[in-house]
Amino acid sequence: MNVYGRGFFRLTYGASICNEQLFNLNVMKTLQNFFDTFGELSSDEKFYLANQFEETHVKKGTPLFEEGEVVDRIYFIGEGILHHFNYNDFGERKTLDLHDGPCFCTDLHSFSEGKRSEESCVALSDSTLYVLTKARYNALINSNIKWSNFVKGIIERTLIKMLDQVKNTANKSLEERYLELVRTKPKIIQNVSLRVIASYLGTSRETLHRIRRRHLVA
Repeated sequence: MNVYGRGFFRLTYGASICNEQLFNLNVMKTLQNFFDTFGELSSDEKFYLANQFEETHVKKGTPLFEEGEVVDRIYFIGEGILHHFNYNDFGERKTLDLHDGPCFCTDLHSFSEGKRSEESCVALSDSTLYVLTKARYNALINSNIKWSNFVKGIIERTLIKMLDQVKNTANKSLEERYLELVRTKPKIIQNVSLRVIASYLGTSRETLHRIRRRHLVA
């Protein structure tokens, strides 16, 4: 499966931006702002880091990785929605996360350990993604300690987010979690099917439909 588009940010570290170079300034700004949440980087460092990603456009329904594969890419979502899921013992699809960006998406265990994934991810809409390959990731973290620590910070934040989601599920009612999703991820509410949202919240489509109808009436 080849989902790659043209190379993104063909820049060398510290090089100036030329009109002939093909890149998206809005996405550069999005990436830079996202990087800022994980620690201070100079402008040159942010350009260099963004240069490690390649732009790709995928259609709705395109698989990014599938169960049984070794995941060797990290995806940064510029535009679009990704469905991250696995299957339970009964063969039923269970939604693990719904990503609408700006954020990273991968199977961290498979990517880090080189093991076959037990998860899958598919685009729920036409999407613009920025891809960091395992080869570039390894070169980055092995280049110096600053990059290694920066990447570790991103991974730690991702793990904390996952733990927070588990706590959220345990400590809040279904209705509270649905209303929080409405407030924090309106794109998902507007563009993702009720069946998938119900799976994400750990309930049935019928139960979620009743909750939604009750609040629409209210």
